[in-house]
Amino acid sequence: MTIETLLDWQERGINARILGLPSSQHPLLKADRWPDATGEPAEFWQMKFDAWMFGWSIEDSMRQPDTRVNELLICSAG
Repeated sequence: MTIETLLDWQERGINARILGLPSSQHPLLKADRWPDATGEPAEFWQMKFDAWMFGWSIEDSMRQPDTRVNELLICSAG
């Protein structure tokens, strides 16, 4: 498994979140992509799975509203 492969899977996760897909739509959750179906070593599958989730999670956190800004505005107005 190369670092390029992991970065590619992170980018796929980021793009999925940008497109509005939920994490439950992870492409490696499909039965035909599981290690026993593809013959891929389970540890490689897990690394790609985790990389996609990491990318998806990073993008998701960037899209969450920043409540600290609202709190600062309320405090400064009071």
